[in-house]
Amino acid sequence: MKNFNKFCFAATLAAILLCPAIFAQNKKFSAETFDKLCNDVFKEWNLPGMAVVVVKGDETIFLKGYGTTALDSTGTPVTPKTQFVIASTSKAVTAALLATVIDQGKVKWEDTVVNHLPDFKLYDPWVTANFQVRDIMVHKTGFRPYATDDLPQFGYDRDQVYRLLRHIQPTYSFRTTYAYNNAMYTVAAKIIEKYTNMSWDDAIVERIFKPLEMNSSTTGNRSYFSSPALAKGHSHFMDKDTIKAVIRADRDRAFRWLSAVAPAGFVMSTAEDMGNWLKMHLGKGKFNGKQVISEANHRYLFVPQTISGHDSVTLNNYAQGWTVEQSSNGRLIRHTGLAYGYTAFVGIMPEMDMGIAILTNAGATTNPHMAITREMIEMLKGEDKRDWREFYLSSFTHPRPAREQSKIDTIPQLANSDYTGEFYKEDFGTITISEEESKLVFQLNNVKSELRHKTANTFFIRSAGNIEIEFFTNPHNKIEALTLKIGDPIGNFTRVK
Repeated sequence: MKNFNKFCFAATLAAILLCPAIFAQNKKFSAETFDKLCNDVFKEWNLPGMAVVVVKGDETIFLKGYGTTALDSTGTPVTPKTQFVIASTSKAVTAALLATVIDQGKVKWEDTVVNHLPDFKLYDPWVTANFQVRDIMVHKTGFRPYATDDLPQFGYDRDQVYRLLRHIQPTYSFRTTYAYNNAMYTVAAKIIEKYTNMSWDDAIVERIFKPLEMNSSTTGNRSYFSSPALAKGHSHFMDKDTIKAVIRADRDRAFRWLSAVAPAGFVMSTAEDMGNWLKMHLGKGKFNGKQVISEANHRYLFVPQTISGHDSVTLNNYAQGWTVEQSSNGRLIRHTGLAYGYTAFVGIMPEMDMGIAILTNAGATTNPHMAITREMIEMLKGEDKRDWREFYLSSFTHPRPAREQSKIDTIPQLANSDYTGEFYKEDFGTITISEEESKLVFQLNNVKSELRHKTANTFFIRSAGNIEIEFFTNPHNKIEALTLKIGDPIGNFTRVK
């Protein structure tokens, strides 16, 4: 297989082997073979840094760091104590935290959310009245995938995103369609905060990190800019026939977005700490003899709620912050995470009493994580059904050709002066459109950007990627309203007279 590695640091720690007998049970799976697998995948993908932990029962059987924390002069060898943003694998942490609140007896999974959060409101009154706690985190609200994810780009914080949920006009019927979503985890955080009398950040420390002795774990809200142990995030991309990585230069933007969806994606942790997280789950909610989550509520975290995908051999269901994959290999309870230069994978194999976590500081795909995990499972089973390394690498280096998009006939815009003015929408605030040096300029909150014409009365907001803004005219061809096109409709901002 072609080696795409152009740069890597030597492995920084020898694998920790606390239970050699576990490896000895299978001739195809040993500390040496698994370390070689990790190192080969690390090199093939030209990753800056990676940390891996494998546990069996309550024992850590593999723990190692690879590469560097940064591809510049500040880089140091990755160790099991190196911090990474674990991105969407944070969802399972928020779900576990909510389970501890439910253990108190003040909240039930079957309760309606408005019973606990009277200000909770979605676009449809019936859905609002019938939305249950068990519905919050399982991605079947009726929104399109990633609904509201663009809003933090305009400066809205977590509390504001929570309030803006009432304006999202759903595309699908409630509880019918899987559509991945980050914003609804802010609802879970509101319930957690109400019944713990703590912030989401503090509650995680007190109820998860301290009991599990995850002493190097924190939240990005608290430590993203200050932690010396945090690896730098890197972009990860194809450049002709080579996979490259470069340090990302958008930390402020990353913080703005991640802090707005923190309960869904802003935990920072280490491979060493994630080992304890896995041990608690393999222990059915118990760690070091202490029941952190009751067995009943721990079991409920993995009860399938939403079919998220299937083929002829595999069925995937989303549970409370986890995907439950069922196939001939048994169950793989897993979640991936990807955000602003970091990727993470956490997996539990209940029938094997094993778990794995893989953290990297390269953000593009979790394919290398999946390759390691699936190859490890085949090693443990003594099987070799597929070359997973080749499968996942090829899908990244030779992606399917993109569909050719139909050409848009560009309809001329109106005069710049026709668009200028202020446009207001309740809860969202005021959008100002002005003209500067013959160019249209958009401003919302602290975000200011040039508009680039697309067609007719539709423009791209230049600093917000491909987010579009569309203007609407009245019967006299005068601009009277506009909207942000961010997936599901959000309604119109009306021109201030």
